[in-house]
Amino acid sequence: MKTLKFTLTIVILFLVNITFSQDKNVKIVSKKNDPLIVVNDSILKYEVMEHLNPNDIESVTVLKDKKAMELYGEKGKFGVIKITTKNISKRKLRKIYKEFKPEL
Repeated sequence: MKTLKFTLTIVILFLVNITFSQDKNVKIVSKKNDPLIVVNDSILKYEVMEHLNPNDIESVTVLKDKKAMELYGEKGKFGVIKITTKNISKRKLRKIYKEFKPEL
């Protein structure tokens, strides 16, 4: 479990800019070219990353370059973070999907 949390932290640090305010709180400022976020094969908004409980994550896969473009086309041109969850109720998943589903 510690390895998964560490891996997720590393992925997030590589994909976002981290700035520290004067009171030493960490603020995440996303780039303009955010990667595509896919949770259980559903494309969601980037902000879902802040609301997922690390204990609910089974695996994280990072796709980049040609592989991301092959699987997700133009949407994957800045990379893809594929997250598979575990032990989440259908109700909680529906709530997450409804809140973070991108407008088409």
